[in-house]
Amino acid sequence: MSDQQKVRGKPLSFKNPPIVEAIIAFQISPLPESALEDFDASVDAMAALGYKQPQPVTKHEVQIKIDGQSSALNDRESKHGLRFISEDELHAVQFNRDGFVFSRLGHYSSWDLFRKECKKTWDVYIRVSGVGNILNYGVRYINKLYMPLGEDSEQYIKIFPHLPVEIPNMIKECFMRLTLPINEPQGQLIHQQILIPPDKPNFSALLLDNDFRFSALTLTVEEVWDQLEKVRTVKDYYFDVFTTDKMQETFNV
Repeated sequence: MSDQQKVRGKPLSFKNPPIVEAIIAFQISPLPESALEDFDASVDAMAALGYKQPQPVTKHEVQIKIDGQSSALNDRESKHGLRFISEDELHAVQFNRDGFVFSRLGHYSSWDLFRKECKKTWDVYIRVSGVGNILNYGVRYINKLYMPLGEDSEQYIKIFPHLPVEIPNMIKECFMRLTLPINEPQGQLIHQQILIPPDKPNFSALLLDNDFRFSALTLTVEEVWDQLEKVRTVKDYYFDVFTTDKMQETFNV
């Protein structure tokens, strides 16, 4: 049975989703430096979509050269692309020489609106860059979960560090990273959990980060966008099985 068949009959939907950032990203073969001028030419088109004057994205490179008895360090920073912010500051998008990254910055409403806004900015990127293929694509959801202090985390999440029964179940700091295979579409999930400083009295705060990555080498650009609809189901499935009904009830308060 596929991941899609195991998920609930309809997409997940919450009154107050715990998403602090949602991302759609595409990796491409590196464009020449002249692409930076093409990105500059996209400012008017992005302004028409409601995106502010962009800021440069830089790339930091460190090279170490060892020759005989001596070594040299070459440290340089170069312009890599442009980053736009929407006028309402709910969306950010990067036009980079090696890819495209679109983010919804909190206040998440729905997948359909998220995908639609991403597609509008992608159309500008592909028009100015001339990209004809995508190497990899991914969808990432970073969620912030609150759990009452003194209650077992098992009541709220189903994936967590397991401690021997002889040790008190009290964890002060936690960083957990797992890489899991995905069958359909074929790819992988990089799952991370991080306990962060609490900002709500009597509650602990946990970042639950699901980063889905897939190869696009055999797909056209249009087929990649079709595959994203499958990924929507997959990301809902994993969030559903990683969290309990009791946890999900808190998203509708």
